[in-house]
Amino acid sequence: MKLKRFALRGLIILFVTVALCMFFARTVQTITTPKVQLVSTSSGRFETTMKFSAQVSFPEKEEIIIEEAEKTPITVDRIYVKPGHFVKAGDTIFTAKVPSFESEMEKLRNDYDAKNKELIELDARNRTLSKESRQNELYDEMIGAQTAAADAVYDARFLALSYDIRLTGDVSGWTQQLGVYEEVPEDVTKAVKKAQSAQSAYEAAKAAYFEILDNRKLRVRDDVFEYIKTRNAAIAAMEELTTQMIDLASTANSLTKVVAPHDGYIVSIEVSEGGAYDGSKKAYVISKEGSVPVLLADIDRDSQRTIADGTRADIESETYGTRRSEVIDTVINADASKQLRISIPEEFLSEDSAAIRRFVSDGGVTVSITYRARQSSTLIPASAIHNDGDGDYVYLIRWSGGGFMSQSRMTVEKTKVTVLDRNDTVVSISEDYTYQQLADREDRGLTDKMTVMEYVQ
Repeated sequence: MKLKRFALRGLIILFVTVALCMFFARTVQTITTPKVQLVSTSSGRFETTMKFSAQVSFPEKEEIIIEEAEKTPITVDRIYVKPGHFVKAGDTIFTAKVPSFESEMEKLRNDYDAKNKELIELDARNRTLSKESRQNELYDEMIGAQTAAADAVYDARFLALSYDIRLTGDVSGWTQQLGVYEEVPEDVTKAVKKAQSAQSAYEAAKAAYFEILDNRKLRVRDDVFEYIKTRNAAIAAMEELTTQMIDLASTANSLTKVVAPHDGYIVSIEVSEGGAYDGSKKAYVISKEGSVPVLLADIDRDSQRTIADGTRADIESETYGTRRSEVIDTVINADASKQLRISIPEEFLSEDSAAIRRFVSDGGVTVSITYRARQSSTLIPASAIHNDGDGDYVYLIRWSGGGFMSQSRMTVEKTKVTVLDRNDTVVSISEDYTYQQLADREDRGLTDKMTVMEYVQ
């Protein structure tokens, strides 16, 4: 009996010892073995939401140059619009002052008064003489015809020279000179005919004038001729000064209030309040009538993502909330940069909407686009992928062993993968590891074939 009790006691001690050893062995193993989370891969089309900063773009625009300011510089007084502002034809863009108006008008008035005084004194000295004669009329007609002929001859010779056709100063020989050319442009032919006609008119006016000089009955005394000629010149000068005053007043009036030529959006303002403008550059830019603005968003030059035309785009604004739109197309610029063209909702384009102006002043608007790959691939959590400088890789879970009084052993297998696309949470790879398990969020560094244990958060 004593031996049986002794043997039983020994077995109990042995069992407890083995149990304690196994306990401490498992404890040591638990402490020293890396812990990982097990995650499963899946198959599907990679999808991600991309956010862009998009700017308002005006595809068709018109640069406005105020040519009248070239002769009459102005100083901008007040600007009434900002970029993105929608204007109607006739709306005021800016007002201005014409600093030189008073001084130029005063000079013209003084010149007019001087000519008028000169005419009065001339008439007073020659009050007994006739103020009209046929001889003077023909003289003035001859001078006018001579000026018109000279201008027409110059225009024709200059135009012909642009086609490498050289005409001499003798208009009568032009027809023969043109005959040596196989083909003469139509506009040159018209200019030549006009010059020949003007030359003929001058010759006729000259002949009429010299004919009256030879007619003693019609010819007037030299003093009468000179008086009438001087008087006519003074009257012509006064008429010219009157025209200049009217033109100056009209120009000044048009320059003090610059208005929109047609309906459209203000693209940019190139002048500033208090600044001078002389008509040598554009004053402002306006979109062409009927042209609709769009949104442009830059795409990463190296991006391989293809966003299909018609893809949904959500325009996000603190003021207007989220509005649905769509991608029109992708533009590839000359420098190889890429941009998305996105339509702007109709409600933002209404005449009473300030959305376009606000988007421009804010420097753009946020646009969200959901990209979806065209083909399915293996999808894994972004945290499960690693890179060692030679490429991307994952740790696949492998099981081995197991049996009586032992558990199956879990190891990791370092496996290279080819990344197709990624975002902050998901990575798409080309290899087919569908529904296999990966090691993720390990508590320490892993190596190939290393034994690991699972832990649950």
